[in-house]
Amino acid sequence: MGVVAMSAPPIPVPTVPEGGVATGRPSRSRYFFALLLLLAGVVVSLSLAMAAASTRDNQAKGFARTDVPGVLVLRVDRPGTYDVFAEGTSCLDYPNCNGLIQPVAVRVTNPGGKRVAVAAWSGSSYYNGGIEAVSVATFKASSIGTYTVAASTGTYTGGRIAVGRPFPGWTAERVGWVPLLLLGGAGGTLAVVTLAQRRRTA
Repeated sequence: MGVVAMSAPPIPVPTVPEGGVATGRPSRSRYFFALLLLLAGVVVSLSLAMAAASTRDNQAKGFARTDVPGVLVLRVDRPGTYDVFAEGTSCLDYPNCNGLIQPVAVRVTNPGGKRVAVAAWSGSSYYNGGIEAVSVATFKASSIGTYTVAASTGTYTGGRIAVGRPFPGWTAERVGWVPLLLLGGAGGTLAVVTLAQRRRTA
């Protein structure tokens, strides 16, 4: 009985176009582009955060101020919303502190002597001459005239309040994360997609 010879199946050879680069496999340059997107997000976010902090600090220099406890006379030239900030210094030896930021009770009266609704607000902060400040209240001045802003915290003394118009929306701290999330997310997605394509074509 004769022996039948079995031939091995042909091995597929990847096609190589002119130039010597195999088709169907993503280029590694995509990783470099993804890294550039991530770095761009970091740079833009840091730049935006620095510009926002500078804008808040410069605007805060023009706020009206008074010691706590105390009464502040605020001249309103145009109706709108006003924020109240508590200014003080950080302290690690509480309660043996002087000027530490603490909750502030705020009372506002309009030019006619009537009380104005005051709402708690803690969405803004700034630094002014090395002094930290955080927003504690906000109110709406509905008419032009002189408003009285009184602040007290019981027996606490040594701090100040500052009153002024809200900061521009783009200076909010959360806005600074947007470029990083968008560009960094795009770069991460591109890197993941490229890696998946390389594994499929390996």
